[in-house]
Amino acid sequence: MSNVVHIASVCTIVPAIPTRQPCTLWLCNSQIQLLSENYLKQVYYFPEAVDSSPGSFDRLVTSLKVSLSQVLVPYYPIAGRPRIAGLDRPVLECNNQGVEFVVAFANASFHDWGDSMKHCSIEHELNQAQTEITDHENFPQLKVTKFRCGGIALGLVTTHIVTDGSSIFAFFKAWSDIHQGLPPPNPPPSFDSSILRARDPPSIKMPIRDYVAVAPSLAQDHTGKSGEDISPKYHVREFHMSELQLSHLRHEIASGPFSYGSFPTSFEAAAALVWKSITEARDLVDTAIATFVYSGSAKAGKNRRHPPIPDEYCGTSAMTLVLPCPARDLKNKHISLAVRLVHDDIRAITHERFQSTIDWMELEGIGGPGRKEIAVNMRAEMAVYFVDLVTFPVYGVDFGTHFSLVLEPWYGNGVVVFLPTAQGGTREWSCSSRMK
Repeated sequence: MSNVVHIASVCTIVPAIPTRQPCTLWLCNSQIQLLSENYLKQVYYFPEAVDSSPGSFDRLVTSLKVSLSQVLVPYYPIAGRPRIAGLDRPVLECNNQGVEFVVAFANASFHDWGDSMKHCSIEHELNQAQTEITDHENFPQLKVTKFRCGGIALGLVTTHIVTDGSSIFAFFKAWSDIHQGLPPPNPPPSFDSSILRARDPPSIKMPIRDYVAVAPSLAQDHTGKSGEDISPKYHVREFHMSELQLSHLRHEIASGPFSYGSFPTSFEAAAALVWKSITEARDLVDTAIATFVYSGSAKAGKNRRHPPIPDEYCGTSAMTLVLPCPARDLKNKHISLAVRLVHDDIRAITHERFQSTIDWMELEGIGGPGRKEIAVNMRAEMAVYFVDLVTFPVYGVDFGTHFSLVLEPWYGNGVVVFLPTAQGGTREWSCSSRMK
């Protein structure tokens, strides 16, 4: 099934109250590093969102446009654009350029994919198929698609430059609250990234393991992320783990030879299981270095930033962490080894680890003309990249109808996304791997 979505209209939604000009936001090194990364995509599905009465869908679209315009007042950077050309250091211009709002119709129904839209085969038509950022003038975008059954798909394309994985859900929650007539968030979101500024002068007090400075032409080899539509090249599977299964796994790990005196967290146990399983399935040679790649947020944990980052901060506050391990150890030793490595690495996420990485990027001249590009220090064919959304307010969005959230399968070989289920009590994950 392809080419079943037809665009009806395209417009631009700007803040209801224009941001006072000039308004320019300073970008921290982590945000600049993400300028050449990929779009962040999400798809929300709303079954039976509109009825068959005349004008029902038109009224919904109109109300979504109005509430989006209102939420862009506190979330004004989303309506802005990065400025790169002619500057020694990129900035984000909050210039009221707005969000592209697309209305479309799908010649399909939700039940075409059974009882779950996780199997929807046209997600690449529910928002743009391109993943790699090539033109900073072309984002963000919201696409509202009506299906024959009355269901609605709401596709979002944005970037980590303005928001990170947790704050994008806060944006959606604020939008849905305003849509229902509730007040905007208080305190308002903060986008002051100077809290992640490099020291003056920069000082590297810890080894830099997770990033490398490379020529732009080599950056793709390190990220392993493709700017093309993933559907022809990657296979995506969903898995579910019940609380009972997770409990049994945690007990096995706690009694293993590499245990550390306490039960592992749910994330440590599930992630280590997937890391070990994918490494075994890839049949890597024993001397290969398999890597566990994940995001560490500076907002999580008491020791990650001094002073702590405010909860209302919505800029990028995470760095990518790359934990290496010889493939022979992951394949041949008890799973408690993988868990022990993950556990110890998470505990090592400290203020100084963040700050030394920020300072190293500064010394590398990040964002400067002619400088090398900062890339994550990994090789895609030997990496498993984990995105943990279990603690995020994934199901806190309510536009007046029930919905299910499906993250568009993320680009990359060995990308794993952990999600809670709407019912609670279980965890699920999707895994993408290169098709052979």
